Amino acid sequence: MAVSRYNLTYLDRDGEAATISVWSTALDAGNFVTQQGLAQALRDAIADISLLALSKESLVATETAYNPALPTHAYAERGIKFLVRARDTNGNAVTFKIPGPDKGQADLMVGEKVDLTSINGAALVNAIEAFVKSNDGEAVTVQEIVYVD
Repeated sequence: MAVSRYNLTYLDRDGEAATISVWSTALDAGNFVTQQGLAQALRDAIADISLLALSKESLVATETAYNPALPTHAYAERGIKFLVRARDTNGNAVTFKIPGPDKGQADLMVGEKVDLTSINGAALVNAIEAFVKSNDGEAVTVQEIVYVD
């Protein structure tokens, strides 16, 4: 099955880049607007839980560069990440990392894991499950999101 790719590049407080790259439904003229909206929802959900500044995003035919002010938070570092673990409908593992997580949010974390039922945790899960596909083009279900450094 054909798939497309969505890339988000972030800058940490030192201006170093970190990139998220996920598979999604193959783009065509009939679904481009819908898929672009789902990609934006994923971008916004990640923005709600990351301290890093978005500097570029690309969705196959679309690439947008940003000129952000660098974040100043002490933990806005590209080496600190959330690891998203998911499974596709065939049981295959799907993983990607979100750089610069803001794990200091009051209701976001339970230990070293994101509370998937918190406001920002649920928004992120919903955005991931609506947009991200496995490399086979299958829908994914988020299993957990854990803090890694």
